[in-house]
Amino acid sequence: MTDEQIEHRLLELAYTTNVTLTAPAVAYFAPCRIEDAQRVLDHLVATDRIAMNVDDEGSITYTIAGRQEITKPRPVALAIRHGREASPALAAVLSLVIPGAGQAYAGRPVAAVLWFVFVMVGYLLIIPGLFLHLLCIASAAGSAHRLNDAVERHLLNQPAR
Repeated sequence: MTDEQIEHRLLELAYTTNVTLTAPAVAYFAPCRIEDAQRVLDHLVATDRIAMNVDDEGSITYTIAGRQEITKPRPVALAIRHGREASPALAAVLSLVIPGAGQAYAGRPVAAVLWFVFVMVGYLLIIPGLFLHLLCIASAAGSAHRLNDAVERHLLNQPAR
């Protein structure tokens, strides 16, 4: 692998991941020998394109000015995929069929699991299960309404294009 190819892979590594830049990391990602990766890194440091850092333990890492931390994207609720608003009626129907399904639809997976468990345990006692199921349905519709409100607020706060 040529030095240009190693440099290209280094930049790809730097701007698509949060990996600490070291010679072994570059060598693994490139793939090339560690010595080749080190030579490219040394050249980039010598030309002031990256900075070399040595910590108290003697470990050498490299930083690129302007490199930003990459965050994981939050999963989009099923209800608002493809730009559609959440339907409170659909959320209620889903929770009617399967307790907690409406909450999952509205992007609340933890609430979905909890509602499912509580309603199923309530059904062991019959009457509390029916009551909990009705609460679950109402909660699902409310979750869809809140999701729409949050989306609407987010869209209103966006600068005009």
